[in-house]
Amino acid sequence: GLLGKNGTGKSTFLRTLLGEVKCLYGKIKIKKNMEFSYFDQLRNDLNGIKSLKKILVPSGGDYLKVQGKERHVCSYLKDFQFDPKRANDTIHSLSGGQRNRLLLAKVLANPKTGLILDEPTNDLDLDTMDLLTEMLSNYKGTILIVSHDRDFLDQIVNKILYFEGNGKISQFLGGYSDFLKHQGDLQAKKFFKNRKTNSKHIAHSSNKMSYKFKYELEKIPSEIKEIQDRIEEIKNELKDTNLYINNFKEFNNITKEMSNLENQQLQKENRWLELTEMEETANNSNE
Repeated sequence: GLLGKNGTGKSTFLRTLLGEVKCLYGKIKIKKNMEFSYFDQLRNDLNGIKSLKKILVPSGGDYLKVQGKERHVCSYLKDFQFDPKRANDTIHSLSGGQRNRLLLAKVLANPKTGLILDEPTNDLDLDTMDLLTEMLSNYKGTILIVSHDRDFLDQIVNKILYFEGNGKISQFLGGYSDFLKHQGDLQAKKFFKNRKTNSKHIAHSSNKMSYKFKYELEKIPSEIKEIQDRIEEIKNELKDTNLYINNFKEFNNITKEMSNLENQQLQKENRWLELTEMEETANNSNE
């Protein structure tokens, strides 16, 4: 699983593996006989005026191999929530979500030794999500996935590459939730280390908590509540699965805003704990 904020290089990294982008520094070594099937979030493979059937069976006929088994194209289309009667419709007649499902059907039918999936769950209904998860769980090759869907990643991946920006990437063994817990533990260790240092400073510097700090302590809970409310609003906006396709600029803006708000919330919570300890230290000194 590839994680990181927008713009940290996840998609560029995948395109470099595919040879679409040249490596500026260093080298890429890929295992012999490793070939990748690629799911592109921009759906560049679906350009043109081909029919659904022609996309899945480009050589003609009514059958295709799906992970080693012969399947009738109409039956396979039905797996991905398509009406078999639409097999000869052109891809121009499809919505964004339907194009997503068609490209997944194409990529997953006969995947190579490696699968690269860039945001594969956008615009998918629950039934198709279940099918995608099942097919990937049964796949025996290497999968590289960029996704913001925690549950999906938890069911599929056993290793995380975390893109921090400026070319810095760290590796973590485990799923998305394991990774988040690990990051939280690191933050907690850093916080408590700083808090211990601050407590020593506080104990020696003052026996009274100033009005300024008391006022700040009283304000923080309401500030945190405002941040949490806005985060919930953004999460509700992101439930619109067509937002990414129809208004990418807005999607990009609110995901960045949510990331900033989550950082602010963490800072506020840490500051609240720090001030609470200052208050406790001052009260103990007065006793």
